[in-house]
Amino acid sequence: MGFRGFRGHRMPLPSKAAHFQIEDGNTRIDLKCAEDEPMKACADLLLEVMDRLQGQN
Repeated sequence: MGFRGFRGHRMPLPSKAAHFQIEDGNTRIDLKCAEDEPMKACADLLLEVMDRLQGQN
C-alpha cells in the first residue's frame, strides 16, 4: 500500500491518527494516538497530561 513519490519510490500513506505537539519553555509534549483511537479520547489524554504537569509547579 502507498503511493509513488519521488523517482517512483513507494511512500507510506499519511497517518489518520491524531497527533499533538506542544512546547512551552523547557516542556515538550509529543503525543501520537493509535490509528483506531477516537480523537476525543486522545485529546482527553492530552488534557490529563497537561493538568498533571501544571500540578507539579
